[in-house]
Amino acid sequence: MKAPWFLAALTYVGAVVGAGFASGQEILRFFSRYGHNGMLGIVLVGFSFAGLGYLALERGRGGDISSFGDLLESLYPPWLVRVAEGVTTAFLVVGLGVVASGGGSAIGQLGHTSRLFGAIITMGLIMAVTAWGSSAVTRANAVLVPYLIVMVCALAVVNWFKPPGHPGLTEPGSVWLLSAFLYLSYNIFTGIVVLLGLGRTLRSRKQSVLAAILGAAILVLLALMEHHTLVRLEDPGPLPLVDVAIKTHLVWGMLFAGCLWVALFTTGIAEAYALYTQYGSRTLWLVAATGLFGLLGFDRLVQALYPAMGLVAVWLWIPLVYRRPRSRVPGG
Repeated sequence: MKAPWFLAALTYVGAVVGAGFASGQEILRFFSRYGHNGMLGIVLVGFSFAGLGYLALERGRGGDISSFGDLLESLYPPWLVRVAEGVTTAFLVVGLGVVASGGGSAIGQLGHTSRLFGAIITMGLIMAVTAWGSSAVTRANAVLVPYLIVMVCALAVVNWFKPPGHPGLTEPGSVWLLSAFLYLSYNIFTGIVVLLGLGRTLRSRKQSVLAAILGAAILVLLALMEHHTLVRLEDPGPLPLVDVAIKTHLVWGMLFAGCLWVALFTTGIAEAYALYTQYGSRTLWLVAATGLFGLLGFDRLVQALYPAMGLVAVWLWIPLVYRRPRSRVPGG
């Protein structure tokens, strides 16, 4: 049996890596279009993933914080907590909608079926894993995330010696830094929600450190590998990595379509599990309903929603790094 910190690290990766990441669209939009500064942005985000991931695991392991709602209550007044929980739920539902749409597209490409049918299959499997609890979530990630790592790295290696074709944008100032921050803000949100629950499975601070560092290191490795591939594209499309895989070989294209589905599935599990721990089994019907998003194009959803959601998400994870000072007891 794998160590709990190792499973927590893989689950962390699975929570962060989603549709936009596996397709290459996220890395291209937030990092690669800034050239060498994009690489620096990836490294900075990696350190932030490690630090914030550790804080989330420790808050969960300490026992005083068992859900995202508890985390919000540790800083904000009751009325603002209710608003934040509403925004959180909306984030998770929209995220599941993107998963449903992208999962439908991936299965449709693999099996030549309708996008709606693929979305229903994807959400049905996510519901099943979520209903089995946290052990099923970590086990699913332990199987699926290594496949994702191998595919992303292998595609980068196969295209390693191609000359750079995408020069990146030479925007002035610190635009690349803002872009990196928005990427971190949106993606760490889902990671925090999941890690708070996983913290209870760890037995020591050392395990929290190991889980956070390993998870962040894998995320940085994958992002740098994608960046290396993306800067070699002349005209990146809506699914740039899938396009690279198809041009490399038809078999690669099929395998990477499967990789895209795996990334969607692991993120969907994380988001559905977050809803499940917050609201109970009744949310499974809400998860099922998001399958209707399969009627929409997921690439447009990613482009339109991710930057805006990253900006809004900032105030949702502030309680992780700032605690309300405890009032002193007179005479204590």
